[in-house]
Amino acid sequence: MSSFAGRMKEYPNVSLDRFDRENLHARAYFLSHCHKDHMKGLKGPLLKRKLKFSLTVKLYCSFVTKELLLSNPKYGFWKDHVVALELESPTQISLIDETSGEKEEVVVSLLPAGHCPGSVMFLIEGAQGTVLYTGDFRLAEGDAARIELLHSGSRIKDIQSVYLDSTFYDPRYYQIPSREACLSGIRELVRDWLSRSAYHVVWLNCKAAYGYEYLFTNLGEEFHSQIHVNSLDMFKNMPEILSHVTTERATQIHACRHPKNEEFLRGTRLPCGSWSTDGTPLKIISIKPSTIWFGERTQKTNVIVRTGASSYRACFSFHSSYCEIRDFLSYLQPINIFPSVIPIGRTHADVTELLKPMCRSVSSSAVIYRPLGTLKRARQDQPPSVRLILCLFYATH
Repeated sequence: MSSFAGRMKEYPNVSLDRFDRENLHARAYFLSHCHKDHMKGLKGPLLKRKLKFSLTVKLYCSFVTKELLLSNPKYGFWKDHVVALELESPTQISLIDETSGEKEEVVVSLLPAGHCPGSVMFLIEGAQGTVLYTGDFRLAEGDAARIELLHSGSRIKDIQSVYLDSTFYDPRYYQIPSREACLSGIRELVRDWLSRSAYHVVWLNCKAAYGYEYLFTNLGEEFHSQIHVNSLDMFKNMPEILSHVTTERATQIHACRHPKNEEFLRGTRLPCGSWSTDGTPLKIISIKPSTIWFGERTQKTNVIVRTGASSYRACFSFHSSYCEIRDFLSYLQPINIFPSVIPIGRTHADVTELLKPMCRSVSSSAVIYRPLGTLKRARQDQPPSVRLILCLFYATH
């Protein structure tokens, strides 16, 4: 759960993933992805009023995030103020004070974050140096070295500060299995169960928020079956995902939710109330993707753990592990690191202390900052193929 207040000390005229309180005075907004803890105040009446009278304030995000955001009518008033930026394409943005006319120029690059569809990190470069806001991210060890825009020529850029997704920056989560390993475990469990009869059904006990599309698309392809979900609205402009989900209940794989958000099954009925067409009782197992549950266990376990007569836990994480974060920070060597999330059971002071050894000493720095070359102005072009964007997302897993 993000605890980031929205402002970076280097560039206080922009707000990222927070849209209330002092953030109402920002000259530009950035949304890394569409999870609720990163959208506080985004549909608030004060911000809505500000947009009504503003000629310059915009919300910058990826094309997929824009699609997801505007698929919800509650955010419809943002339609004329959202600017989708291409991934890994530096864009110059003018931050204008509409009262005084004062202007600040920054260069913003969206980098793939590997957290969920559309999720990005924001690399911001300007007069106050280069800073990186990770939003929520899941990068494997070595991934940072493959991100071109973190480099200037053959050298890593001089990163002043990293505003870090520190969700699992805790030795309890030293290593977390990859999504591929989790998928493999789930796939074998699902294959065994579904092969027994047409009345054997799997319920993926996922959170209501999006982000599990990686499971849906891969399981859908593997078993030639669509996954039942409550609504298709958020995927209507994403054909690669839309083809793998359905609101029809006659399928053996479900990821539906109970109308009252209850997580448990009622006898042989799924949360959606589905029942076999001929009245034969369904045989249901539930699989709950988890990370914290596994981190709290004192003994090493398999990727899949049976927790009841018909229930299982699968180790699945949207966030980088302790080891992955250390690798990321060791490569970047930022001067400052600011945690954006406090791991469960820890304090801000705990995380800050853990991060201190990862900060670069200015006196020992041999990295020279070189400003970026040719830039381009932000524009509201027609979006590129959503297929390309999703491929870029899934390529990080």
